[in-house]
Amino acid sequence: MLGSRSVRSRLVALCAIGALLPIAAACSGGSGGSVGPGSGGSAPAGAASSSATAVATRWWSNSAARSGTTIDPKNPQAAAGHLHASKADYCAMLNQTVAAGKSILPGVTANDPALLTSTKAFVAEIEAVAPPTVAGAWKELGSAVIALVGSGGDPAMVNGVDAAAVRQAASTVAADAKRSCRVDLSS
Repeated sequence: MLGSRSVRSRLVALCAIGALLPIAAACSGGSGGSVGPGSGGSAPAGAASSSATAVATRWWSNSAARSGTTIDPKNPQAAAGHLHASKADYCAMLNQTVAAGKSILPGVTANDPALLTSTKAFVAEIEAVAPPTVAGAWKELGSAVIALVGSGGDPAMVNGVDAAAVRQAASTVAADAKRSCRVDLSS
């Protein structure tokens, strides 16, 4: 049953990401429901209320983009090219993510393109502003988050993820966020 253990290991690692980052909470998403556990909170400004009309917008701000701006689905990583490592932007993005709650785009299912677009934009931008001490951890974690959301929230469909490396990266990011930004990503 090694295959089963491998899938279970990936599931644990990927759902740990979901607990760490509200954006990745798609691992419990389903058709017609909100993304993530505890959904039902108020939507951030600019978030669509229906998956049929969902448009990916930022719930975060940084020096290249402001909260509420629409994300180009054809190039969600565009703003990241205008960013550089910045503790102020990094901590602000983490604080805004936690403040946005578990329901980033209410009514969006795990298969909604708006969720994947906002995930790609967020990951690219957080990686760009991450301090050097956590930049490597974000690269590992970011690619796993995108893979999970791209799979429609099905961890069994995510390949090429090193579960131990993802757990370590998530631990590194969470510890640094608490220490450097006074943000508890696990809450």
